[in-house]
Amino acid sequence: MNHHLRILDAAVAALLRCRTKTIVIMAVYSLLVALLASLLLYVKTLRTESQRLLATAPEVVVQRQRGGRHELVPVAWADSIRAIRGVAEATPRVWGYIYDVPTGANFTFWGASSVPDSALQLQDGEMIGPDSTGTCVVGQGVADVRFLGVGDRLPLKAADGSLYAPRVIGIFTAESALLTNDLVVLSTADLRRIFGMEAGVATDIAVSVRNPNEVDTVARKIQKAWPDVRTVTRRQILQTYDAVFDWRGGVWAALLLSTVLAFAVLVWDRATGMSAEEYHSIGILKAVGWTSREVLELKLLEGGIVSAGSLLTGLVAAQIHLVVFDGAVFSRVLRGWSVLFPPFEVAPALDAYTLLVCLPLAVVPYLAASLMPAWRAAVTDPDSIIRS
Repeated sequence: MNHHLRILDAAVAALLRCRTKTIVIMAVYSLLVALLASLLLYVKTLRTESQRLLATAPEVVVQRQRGGRHELVPVAWADSIRAIRGVAEATPRVWGYIYDVPTGANFTFWGASSVPDSALQLQDGEMIGPDSTGTCVVGQGVADVRFLGVGDRLPLKAADGSLYAPRVIGIFTAESALLTNDLVVLSTADLRRIFGMEAGVATDIAVSVRNPNEVDTVARKIQKAWPDVRTVTRRQILQTYDAVFDWRGGVWAALLLSTVLAFAVLVWDRATGMSAEEYHSIGILKAVGWTSREVLELKLLEGGIVSAGSLLTGLVAAQIHLVVFDGAVFSRVLRGWSVLFPPFEVAPALDAYTLLVCLPLAVVPYLAASLMPAWRAAVTDPDSIIRS
């Protein structure tokens, strides 16, 4: 053990003698690892948020279409859907979007009668009742950008051009900030008045299924009964979110390709040869009695120290980038450009996938680049190395 510790001490001393070169290599190495780890962890966070968002979503959403466009659904269809075998409940939902001119954001408006109580967590005030009128509850993001508190009014422009200003009676959040940050909940009657929507229609119908294994079967039965509808299952929405996040992450991965190529050039330059000083050092070590195995162990330890230090530094930098700076380098591309997009809290914990991706990138190339020229020098006669 003492023998190996002495070799380790010699490796550290060799790196300190070329500290400028070592620092530059570790800085480039760490930057590449930090960018890659940040990208992987941020995409993972977005997926986690989308799963939380859809935890309370209905198994099937029924939307009516005409000419490829979304159209309002007759409320009477809900009774017929409930009669389908396997359906637990069918709830007509009234919801939509309104562009808020003062903030430049799109607010999501939802009828109180179709909002699951478990999806919202009241922070201040009280929750609105399904039959309340003239009142509303808002998400934390809406309250922040409009400077609203309990008792204030939220001015809105109705479909007929009239001004409607419900009083805010509560501010809420949820486990997933994606769900509630831009959300405003009013009574269904008030929302119909704002949207100019008749009482006999709804935006869509949310269908809950008793047996999760029968979701696709129920969706097919609904489509067979009403050919002009589109059914969207929770699984399809999750797959869409995953595809979007994978695509956006792929865009950034493509942009990082230039950095990867630059690092590959660095590794190739390292692998193609050693400096005269390094050859001379190996020749001296061989001349004083070091074996080829000990020389290779020395170079392996040098490469391992640089690789491990760069990996740890890069992972720490990735966590700082995500936790402190909210992934500022690429957050806009990955999550979108919504004005009220909520901040994310990325837990400083790495999963196996991130480590398995970063480890080969941070360890294998540099170790190989360190051992290949060292092996050529170690098997060469030390006298010829010193003389050359």
